[in-house]
Formats: sequence, structure tokens, C-alpha cells
Amino acid sequence: MSDLSDGNGVITPRVVLLLILSVSMVSSASILIRLSTSPPLVIVFWRTFLGAVLMASVGLLRSDHLGYDRAVLSRNWRWLVVVGVILCLHFSTWFTSLFLTTVAASVVLVNTSPILTGVLSTMLLGEPLGRRSWAGIVVAVLGSVLLAWGDLVASGLGALTGDILAMLSALFLAAYFIGGRRFASDLPITVYTTIVYLTAACATLVLCLLSGLDVIVTAPTEILIFVCLAVFPTALGHSVNNYLLTLVPAYVVSSAVLGEPVGASLLAVVFLQEVPSAVTVLGFVIILCGVAMVLVDLAARERVSVLPLDDPNRP
Repeated sequence: MSDLSDGNGVITPRVVLLLILSVSMVSSASILIRLSTSPPLVIVFWRTFLGAVLMASVGLLRSDHLGYDRAVLSRNWRWLVVVGVILCLHFSTWFTSLFLTTVAASVVLVNTSPILTGVLSTMLLGEPLGRRSWAGIVVAVLGSVLLAWGDLVASGLGALTGDILAMLSALFLAAYFIGGRRFASDLPITVYTTIVYLTAACATLVLCLLSGLDVIVTAPTEILIFVCLAVFPTALGHSVNNYLLTLVPAYVVSSAVLGEPVGASLLAVVFLQEVPSAVTVLGFVIILCGVAMVLVDLAARERVSVLPLDDPNRP
């Protein structure tokens, strides 16, 4: 197993290295966002727009735009637009939550997405979850309630609002993962991400205009932050995740979320001097335990049969 999987779900050393890369890169996003002085929607716009430009440039250098089946794009482009809008909603709710609650609370709540992925697959695809998954959901919900209660007592309604936005963002992230697994496998990853990121940027621009926000930013520090967001968590984080979704089952990629809250929280202590409270840490650990229980159950089921959610050839 020295080479990449051919899409049959084989986890190779290279896949593991790509997972480590994506986790470390995505963990930097919350810190970069908090260091910015721009409104959350403006940050979303520049992150997705520059991400689209970067991925399109890489695609042009590799001539990816010449080597794919145009019929696939013609058939699926509407769904790619939907995925892009979902990404816009995910970023918009999450970025806003980061300015209302702690990095630790926001990141761990948004990374409950594997649980929501399982719930959505049950509701939409008729795939019943196992007992361990439901037990994990209960554990994660209890941890979320504890974390939210701690934020409400310590910081008031503002932090609670941030927690709610982070959980809503997790729902959008779950839908984004499902869309990536379903539609990214038949296109070069640079083509797929360029379309999705550009759609997200356009949708965010509309939200900015409706909100009366000026997206023109000239401060050198802000521009540097936006470029870093496009390069590190977007191109080397989200884009790598999208690529991995074409190689291995969605639960494998989703399992990487267990590392992001830890990395982001440690970075917040170093760069923001933001030390989470004991209640936040306890809720944090309980939530991750619940997510881990769900992922273990999904992994066991996936070893027996390929779920419709993760079958790239499903009509």
C-alpha cells in the first residue's frame, strides 16, 4: 500500500499524510480569522474568491481544464452551484460565531459535522444509524449542552449565539461533505474547487451588498491574512479534503475533525492568549468522545459494505 487508493477506500500512507496536512492547515483558519479586523462576511468573500483564483491557477498550470469530460460538468454544474452556496453559508455562520464565542467552543461545535452527516444520511437516504452511533450522538449533545451552558453563564447571550451559529455551521459542513463525495470524484479537483469556491464568493458578495458591507480592503495586514486563508486552510486544507473524498469514504475524511479542535485551541492559547474554561474543556472532551463513537460505528459498517452516501457511482 505504498500508493494512493484508486477510489475503493484503501487508506494508504500517502492518504494519512494528506489527512495530517489538511488537519494542520485547517486548524490555522480560526486564528487567522480572529486576527482580522474585517467583518466576517468580507473575510468569507476574500477567502473563497482568492481560493478560487489559486485553484484555477493551479488547474491552468496542470492543464486540468483540458482533460475532463465536459458532459459531467454539463450534467452536474447546478449541483456544484448548490454546494458552493452551502459552503458560503458554512463559512458565514462559522466566521461570525468565532467573533462571539471562544475558538475552542466554536471549532469543536462546528466539527460535530460527522454526527450531522450520519443523521442526514438516515433522513435523506434511509440509512439507519447503529446503536453506537446513536449513543455517540447522545454523548455529543450532552457535551454541547454543557459547553453552551458554560458559555451562557460565563459570557452571556452573545457567546450562546456564537455556539448556536457554530452548530448551524456544522449542519452546512455536513451537507458540504456529502456534496463533495457525490460530485467531486468525476472532475479534476482544481476544476471542482474553482467552481465551488467561486460560487461561494459570488453568494457571499451578494450577502455583503445586501448588508451594506464594502468588500474593498487595502490594509496590507488584512490582505496578508486573506492570502494566508486562501493558501493554508483553503487550498491546503479544504481542497485536500475534497481530493481525499474522491479516494476514501467520507467518514475517513470526517474523522480528521477530531484533530482540528485540539490544534485550533492550542493555537488560540499561543496567539490569542485565549485559555478555555474548565467547563469548556469538559464539554470539548465529551463532544469529541461522542463524535469518535459515531465515526467508529460508521467505520465498522463501511468495512462490511459501501454506503450509498459514499458510492461515487450512485445515480
